[in-house]
Amino acid sequence: MFSKLISPAIGLLAAIFPPYAAAGYDVSVSKVSINDVATDISDIPAAHNGADFDVVATLAWADQIYDENSTNVLNWETFIDGALEDAGSVDLDANRALPTTLAAGTTAFGGSGTHNVKVKITLDKLLSEEERDYQSFAAGASFVPLVIVIAFAATTKMVELSLGMGIFVGACMVAGTLVGGFRDTLDVYILDALADKDHGYVYLFILFMAGLVGLIEKSGGLGGITVALRRFVHTSRTAQGASFFAGIIIFFDDYANTLVAGASMRPLTDACVVSREKLAFIVDATAAPIASIVPISSWVGFEISLIQAELDKILAYDPTPEIATTGFAVFLETIKYRYYCIFMLFFMPLIILSGRDFGPMLIAERLVKVYGRTDGGPGGVKAADGEALVSHNAPKPDTPHKWWNMAFPIVMLVFYIFYLLVWTGRKAGGETFMGAIEVSNAYQALLWGTMAAALTALAFYFLQDKKDGRIIFFNARGYRNKMQRFFARHRGMCRRKNPEDMVALEEEEDEEVHATLLMNYREAMSSFLIGMEKIFGACVVLTLAWATGAIMQAVGLNRFFGEILQNEALDYRMLPTLTFIIAILIAFSTGTSWGTMTIM
Repeated sequence: MFSKLISPAIGLLAAIFPPYAAAGYDVSVSKVSINDVATDISDIPAAHNGADFDVVATLAWADQIYDENSTNVLNWETFIDGALEDAGSVDLDANRALPTTLAAGTTAFGGSGTHNVKVKITLDKLLSEEERDYQSFAAGASFVPLVIVIAFAATTKMVELSLGMGIFVGACMVAGTLVGGFRDTLDVYILDALADKDHGYVYLFILFMAGLVGLIEKSGGLGGITVALRRFVHTSRTAQGASFFAGIIIFFDDYANTLVAGASMRPLTDACVVSREKLAFIVDATAAPIASIVPISSWVGFEISLIQAELDKILAYDPTPEIATTGFAVFLETIKYRYYCIFMLFFMPLIILSGRDFGPMLIAERLVKVYGRTDGGPGGVKAADGEALVSHNAPKPDTPHKWWNMAFPIVMLVFYIFYLLVWTGRKAGGETFMGAIEVSNAYQALLWGTMAAALTALAFYFLQDKKDGRIIFFNARGYRNKMQRFFARHRGMCRRKNPEDMVALEEEEDEEVHATLLMNYREAMSSFLIGMEKIFGACVVLTLAWATGAIMQAVGLNRFFGEILQNEALDYRMLPTLTFIIAILIAFSTGTSWGTMTIM
């Protein structure tokens, strides 16, 4: 009797409150992906012929409760190009939670071309399926984008075109069509490189750094360093030594180093009969080595981003590895192995002090010394019309060139970055100084420190007035008189001027009244943007380099090398040599170190 009464009640409750009623499972296949078996790389976009891969289906479960009337057996089938390849089942009772991924068998593509992978699941009366097309080609074909980059770089000498063509060809290989490759080149590879947050940190850091250099140039700081050193530079040897010293000081960015050291030292080296080729060698051979071993530089910031990306992959498989877990800590451990950088920083002073030159450099130096040329010799860069290059950010003729307008921003930059490295490291749990540095957020420290240094430099310049070739700090009387003149003019616009008041005001003005700001806000913004403009080409190459690295992984070049490196027949002692040779070929062909690091 009780059961007869309760059954209709339960049915009524089930109708009124559906969540409490027994419901069938609602599951679907949301995505199909394949994972390379040999290298354990997941979600590869293209496969190699004959290379085994695991088929993985991602399951999406709707809100539901356990159904006691269900068989709780999920059956799956995997189809390759329409043919049944594998099948199996999953017992849901054996799992404490509903599975979100489903291992749907291991297989391989037998030949090149487009292949369809489809996974079908059934659970009671429910059926769901999802499919995806993949391209397959021979493992050696993964070299094609790299060969394209090398070929175009060797023939056109244009890094941007070379990297762009490599990305496009690789995208076409992965997509299977020219139209799909064109779309993916822009929508996937280049756009993903731009949208990555870590990449954004690097972009902004480089742009702010270039803007800071633009401010320093406009303030006369670059010329000030030249003027300050001119008292000590009288010979070819001292001019070269000063150029080397300038490159050491400007360690925070290789591009800034080249721009600043080259521009500020050129008048000195020209006057001391040093060829432009020798100056270029000194600047270049100092800029890259110093920027690659000092922890606070744009070069290192980019390296850390690449190292951290690979560390994240390692941590995904092994949360407690036996190596450092931050890109900055790994970078610090690699400094002692950077033999080229260390060697060049010792080699340059030896060359300068000994006065010995070799090969083409000897010829260039003799051409300027024999004829006593003070224009840099034949190697001097000219504009398209044959005239000397003119900077569009040069300081005004009445701007005094003072060394402190460069030294102060650089000192503040170093202070801010070191302070922020320690501060972010303390936040991350670092207790000692080096411990804080190792776990610090280098992206934030470099970005915040660079912008803070630019704003500090701007405030420093606003505190300086210039008049008759000299600098006036904290020109209080001048500020007061400027305000008086401003309000006097404002009153004159509102009512008829009183000539006697205007004459009295002019008589009160002393010699400091007509001093003008070293740099007004319009000039500051213009110089900051001009500095950023100079680095735009580097940002383009950087974007293409990141996209090239992504396309090399998409076509499976990393898998190809991974299989070689995992080969037990290969002596592990050969790995550094192989890496070095491959890096030489890529760097020589592309002409970009950042692109080489990304590809490798």
